[in-house]
Amino acid sequence: MNNSLLKFLNNTGAYSEKEVALLKEELQFRTLKKDEILLKKGDVCSSFCFIITGSFYQYNIDANLDKNIIDLNVADDWVINHKSFTSRKPSQFFIQAFENSSVYEISIDAIHKLIAKSQSFLQMGKILEEATSRVDLFDNDYTPDEKYQYILKNKPELIQRFPQKLIASYLKITPETLSRVRKRFLKP
Repeated sequence: MNNSLLKFLNNTGAYSEKEVALLKEELQFRTLKKDEILLKKGDVCSSFCFIITGSFYQYNIDANLDKNIIDLNVADDWVINHKSFTSRKPSQFFIQAFENSSVYEISIDAIHKLIAKSQSFLQMGKILEEATSRVDLFDNDYTPDEKYQYILKNKPELIQRFPQKLIASYLKITPETLSRVRKRFLKP
């Protein structure tokens, strides 16, 4: 198990060595190639993944066949379609590898199995909270500058990993607006 995952788990609560060993047994290591689909629209999200290397984006496709970015995820993030996972209903979105990636995946069945063995695993619910952090960005009426500042402060890796077009879609602004915002932030 990767040290970043252990660090994240320790931030969600206290786990004994035995519990960590139980978790290791349930984690599945996966590699995905660039552009490989992790979750298809219409499938039920039955697991979540901790990104070890690489990056993912979650999107839907609009009537113009454009990808509307819902979320961007990089190493040390959890990637999940929260709504589908918790409601057990088909996903309205795709999750796709933006680059070659490796993840630890854990299924909902494995989580239930772990909780049956130890109530400590209920603390993993904090992973779902983390996975919905992007909602904060859009629940508030942020200006484009505030949105960009938010990712600079909270997830600066996004700016280095993803092209401007995807970042703009994620922030729900045009690429031109994003370009102007970036210029304002670069001024001394």
